[in-house]
Amino acid sequence: MTQPGRVARRRPLLVTWLSVGVLTLAVFNLGGWLAGLNLPDLPFSVPRAYLLARNALWAGWGVLSALFAYQGRRSAMGLLRVGGLVVLSWYWADRLWLARSEYTRNRWPLAALFTALAVTAVAVVLSRPAVRDYFQEKHS
Repeated sequence: MTQPGRVARRRPLLVTWLSVGVLTLAVFNLGGWLAGLNLPDLPFSVPRAYLLARNALWAGWGVLSALFAYQGRRSAMGLLRVGGLVVLSWYWADRLWLARSEYTRNRWPLAALFTALAVTAVAVVLSRPAVRDYFQEKHS
């Protein structure tokens, strides 16, 4: 609903797609958290609690970011930028320092390519004038 005297603006399609993409990542992390509850007794490079906490934090960030972006809250831009960079840095720190499989070590160029594509896509979406204008308005 809009306040009297305010013109309702439509959500840009790019914001909707960005919200869906971030929510998809959140769902995958929630799945990782649920799978972490039933991990077999195998030797892990990190404590089981770390895996659960990481996936829960990433899923929480994703849900909040997607929801705030979809609703057009002003805080969504910062949450997507800063939170996204924190999650991205954390992902690469895990991948470089904690991953012990040969597969993970051999596939880092592909992961770097997909990371660069994702970061570029989000940066382009957030830089679009319609998207910036959408987040500058007050939405209830």
